[in-house]
Amino acid sequence: MSSYDQGPQHDDPGLPGEPGPPDRPDPRLRPDDPAGTKPRVDRESLVPAIREPLVPDPDPGHDQTADTDAEVVEPDETGLLPDRLRGPAPPVLAGARTDSPHTPRFQFLLGALFAVGLAAVAAVVALAMQGKRTGPPEPFWSAWRPHGGDSPAQIAQHVGQHYHLGTGEQLVVVTGGPLEIAGLPMDIVLQQPVSQGGSFFKVDGKGVLYRMCGLGPQCSIAAGKPSTERGLLLRREALELALYTFRYVDADNVVVFIPPAPGKKPSQAVFFRRSDVGKQLEQPLGSTLTRTAPLPSTMVHSPDAQSVYRITTPHQFRFSFSQANGDQSAFLILKPLS
Repeated sequence: MSSYDQGPQHDDPGLPGEPGPPDRPDPRLRPDDPAGTKPRVDRESLVPAIREPLVPDPDPGHDQTADTDAEVVEPDETGLLPDRLRGPAPPVLAGARTDSPHTPRFQFLLGALFAVGLAAVAAVVALAMQGKRTGPPEPFWSAWRPHGGDSPAQIAQHVGQHYHLGTGEQLVVVTGGPLEIAGLPMDIVLQQPVSQGGSFFKVDGKGVLYRMCGLGPQCSIAAGKPSTERGLLLRREALELALYTFRYVDADNVVVFIPPAPGKKPSQAVFFRRSDVGKQLEQPLGSTLTRTAPLPSTMVHSPDAQSVYRITTPHQFRFSFSQANGDQSAFLILKPLS
């Protein structure tokens, strides 16, 4: 019988440990051959001698029954789960901050109060700024100033009571008011000396008239004797009246009637226009006149004696009156002494 008559031939009886065709030796026992029918590695040798489980055994002290009976609870971020499914609350550490359920409300109220406070501060600042926009404060000029309606009368009273004779009596009584006589308004007319042409010039503007009266005959000063020093003190008082008037009254001209010598009629006046004392109005009153008025006997030794003489000398006049046509007004005619 030939080899073809012996039935099918099998080159490989199967994997190790598996039954192969009958009467076939184990391939591992075959000699090496070029066809590679004998396995080079024993697969049993690749398997570890001690096999460890893929999942570790549970902790012997752990209750597996509790794990199998427990429900898997996801974190509740909505607060909609029932209490039994939320699980135990996390422990609160000592000193840890806990928020009250009313915390949002208090935070809202605190924010509202803070906003109201900011609004109040802004309102105060706005009012302060508006107050400043009204203009800068008036610079200091004098410690006293008139208040109320009749400022010339107040100025006359204030200035008059600060001038005295050596005996302590007040030098003169001073009254002030509008430029008028016997109820008739007056216009000021300046008359040039004849040597300069003798022309008349009407002075425009609003005027204030002050009268000095010494309570003697014809308003002369009853006590003491006339002197150059007393005359200069009267001119100082006239200058102070004019400065207060131009500073605090809407006036363009000031006329001051000076008391006459005993036995004489009033005839002398001191006349100022605002421009005549513009420099003195730009500086405090104390820069022109001393705070305390001197006495007649000390006038020439006063620190302001020279400035009083220089300022007032060109503004001395003799005055007279003339009634205008229609008897509705009058003219105050002023003629320079020099």
